[in-house]
Amino acid sequence: MMKTKNIDINEKHFLASFRYNKSKPEDFGLKKVDGTEHFVDKKGNLWMNEILWDSGWGNEYGFIKLPEPNFDQLWVLLTKSNIEVNLSGSAELLTRYPNELKTKLQELFNRNEKIDRNLTKRLAHLELVNHITNHSRVKGKRPEEVDSDYREWKKLKDDFDRLKTESLFNRIKKTVANNV
Repeated sequence: MMKTKNIDINEKHFLASFRYNKSKPEDFGLKKVDGTEHFVDKKGNLWMNEILWDSGWGNEYGFIKLPEPNFDQLWVLLTKSNIEVNLSGSAELLTRYPNELKTKLQELFNRNEKIDRNLTKRLAHLELVNHITNHSRVKGKRPEEVDSDYREWKKLKDDFDRLKTESLFNRIKKTVANNV
């Protein structure tokens, strides 16, 4: 996988409504760039309109800063940025890279190391750790291949739950030990 330029984790790379509180580009401080499908902010950054995540209120209206982050940049935003829209946006867009995401999570979980609380909270933004979902492409695959993909995604969720739980149990044990 080719890596491109670094990404600034302290800058917003996504803009989105929250419970439909914004519905026009102007609500985000954006203006339409004539003759294109893009928008520009006061700093001159280009943005593309995108329907983003659904937090229970329906798909939120929003924008992605251009150039759109690649897989590696999205992973950095998910695991390092403290800006909530970056966490949610990167988790949403990472599903566009099912093979890379599966490989990255397998590498992380196969280390069989406990997942610290901070990383657990970040990874929890990924739909697959909350619900068993086959994110792999199914078109043109035999049923056995689709089933195999599903089992791999299920194992990832199970591994996450186990490593997250081990981490939680260790925190509880440490707290109890410190209070004795």
